[in-house]
Amino acid sequence: MTNPLAVFTTVHTRDAAEDLAHKAVEARLAACVHIEEIASVFRWNGAVQSEPEFRLLFKTSAQGYDRLRLLILDAHPYDEPALWSVEMGRGSSSFYRWIETETIPRMPSDER
Repeated sequence: MTNPLAVFTTVHTRDAAEDLAHKAVEARLAACVHIEEIASVFRWNGAVQSEPEFRLLFKTSAQGYDRLRLLILDAHPYDEPALWSVEMGRGSSSFYRWIETETIPRMPSDER
């Protein structure tokens, strides 16, 4: 089993964050998504900006990353979304198995 990934992005509203999180978990592309309010300072269109944002941390399998990336980019409200991932290092093997299990695509007949 390969180590799972922590995948990050930011959005401008809690509603956008919750919408993206629900889409990912419902599609089994993330086992869990943490949402936290942050303050961001960044350069955009030649000027320094300061805005509140919501950071999302998706927990996914290495195999599920490409599909999760496509979902995030397709549903993201920003012109240039920040999107990056980090391989999780040492951790609880049972937690890693849970992430793997929860991100396995299922057929509708599997849900019965």
